[in-house]
Amino acid sequence: MSGDVRSLGETLADMDEGGRDAIPVIRSLQRRLLMLAPIRARVDAGESVAAVMTSMGKALFWKDKPLVERMLGMWDSSGLARVAERAGDLERRLMRGDAPSPAEALGEELVAIARQARRR
Repeated sequence: MSGDVRSLGETLADMDEGGRDAIPVIRSLQRRLLMLAPIRARVDAGESVAAVMTSMGKALFWKDKPLVERMLGMWDSSGLARVAERAGDLERRLMRGDAPSPAEALGEELVAIARQARRR
């Protein structure tokens, strides 16, 4: 979500070839999206990113604040919605066994998300 394609490549290289990590990774992405969406909605409603981040208080881990702030600058509400839809579709395909290789399907989706974030 932050556009760090190089770090993503290293992480994907360390993942299990069999794809057992795919569903937990997708669900982690979905949790991040569920955290970002309401914050982004407040920014879209006219609040400044700084004000929203300050109002989060301890609901947002202090080490995550710079990353979350950067992601809020990269993603608008429609972009977050598209990523959430694609993550849900991928999760369903993996659960049904429609993807030939779970690790490859996950990798392709995460790289697509990282590239999109990088362009923003």
